[in-house]
This record gives sequence, C-alpha cells and structure tokens, in this order.
Amino acid sequence: MQKTVELTRSYEAHGKTFNVVTLREPTYATTHVEGIGRPYEYQPTKGGVIAVTYPTVVDEYLQRLVVEPGYECIGQISAVDALRLERAVCDFFTEVRLPQTPPTGSSSDTASAPTASSE
Repeated sequence: MQKTVELTRSYEAHGKTFNVVTLREPTYATTHVEGIGRPYEYQPTKGGVIAVTYPTVVDEYLQRLVVEPGYECIGQISAVDALRLERAVCDFFTEVRLPQTPPTGSSSDTASAPTASSE
C-alpha cells in the first residue's frame, strides 16, 4: 500500500518539481528487524494522555518510505508540509476501528439514532 501526501505548494529539488510525496507502507522488517519502532508513544500527564512524536524516528521512516520524489528532495519543504509527512508516517501505525452497529431490524436502531434538531 502507498500513501500520497499533498503538499501546500510546489517545490523544486534535485531537478524534480513536486507538490505531492508518495510513501510506501512500512513493513515488519522496517519496524522490528531494523529496530526503528514506533514514531510516537502515548504518555500520561496531569491533563490526560498525550501523544509524543519523535522527529528523529519519523525521519528514519521517511528515509526508507519516500518513493517519489525521493528522500533527498524533501529537505527544504516547509514546516507545515513536514508536519503533513509526519502525520502520514504516524497514520501507518494507527488502526482504524469501525463502530459496532446493532443488528438490522432492531427496535433500538431508530430509538437510539441521533436526530437533527431545528433550534
């Protein structure tokens, strides 16, 4: 699987012009055999749990995952676009879970469904 990250503008580097970066999905070999690990972790604070991202780990992933235009081309992208790439790398480590739905034909389907109000 590949992921395409749209950038806020067009860049030129190493003879290439680009406004998107394509990343390949990390593999077990990348995450575990090479020992890179997760690009973020959750840490408790007084206000609750926060996610702490490790930029050096994100960069290690980008060195391995950038398919196009090439890792050597992304050094001069803006901070906002760098955050887009960081988010894309972290998203590879997030499992999407769909909400549980009640069986069809259940009387609770309509009783518990939110309704739009005209306030």
